[in-house]
Amino acid sequence: MGYGNNRQKYIRYAIYAVLIVLTAVIQNSRGVLPSVFGARAFILLPLCVSLSMFEREVPAGLFCAFSGALWDISAGNDGFNTFVLLCIGAVCSLLISHFMRNNIITALVLCSAAVVVYSVLYVLINLVANGAGSSVEQVFTFYLPSCVYTMVFIPVFYFLVSAVFSNHKTLDE
Repeated sequence: MGYGNNRQKYIRYAIYAVLIVLTAVIQNSRGVLPSVFGARAFILLPLCVSLSMFEREVPAGLFCAFSGALWDISAGNDGFNTFVLLCIGAVCSLLISHFMRNNIITALVLCSAAVVVYSVLYVLINLVANGAGSSVEQVFTFYLPSCVYTMVFIPVFYFLVSAVFSNHKTLDE
């Protein structure tokens, strides 16, 4: 049985998997990305949103869950990132396929919203619910600057994923 029409899709999926692994290594390794005033970039979020904008709901959700699992493994979390990135990927893919156009402006809006939602959920679930006393201070000194720092990477990943998608389209896409 040959690859048929799906050969380009499988190549694209393999490129996405390698890109996710490389991005996870860059994000989760200390010293690779500089911290700006104590803020860190969550570069898996723009990658997940960008992938979700070009793929259908199920592949987008699976790639985002894979990204979240890699993030959880390195952070020692209990599946929070996997679940949140799965939801973000599926929602972004649904929005693009039914309500929004796929362009850089939409990518900026969706990724900005995803970064804010991720940060708010993380603070509420992992800090406030666990009784961290300085969670309000952390919102303004770490999470808000990290949101702004992460948004710098949106165009990079959007155009990278767009190039991979357009070079490896199947006939029915």
